[in-house]
Amino acid sequence: MTMAKCVSCSDKGIFFKVDGDGLCKTCSPKVKAEIDKHTEIIYEEMHLHERGLDKAEKLRALDAILASAEVLSKYEDMGLDTCSPPPRLVLPEYRGFREELLSQDS
Repeated sequence: MTMAKCVSCSDKGIFFKVDGDGLCKTCSPKVKAEIDKHTEIIYEEMHLHERGLDKAEKLRALDAILASAEVLSKYEDMGLDTCSPPPRLVLPEYRGFREELLSQDS
């Protein structure tokens, strides 16, 4: 019999239980709520970035996207599903958008 181990807190034991995502009953609701929150932020800010009327608004949206993608990347590294597209794709793409925006003349 193998010991279950939580992918988030690393607690483990013979009688320790984790869900299908590898999370214990303590971590599961917190981790899933944080993933949901940051996924929603990314989607909302992507929409604002696409529709942004001025440079400041676009920059603020890009910074919010990048901050949330950084948070989600730690969960992606644990093997958990996060947003789609995943943080490993969001981060380089939106860093590029940010650099491009900052290089434009004001």
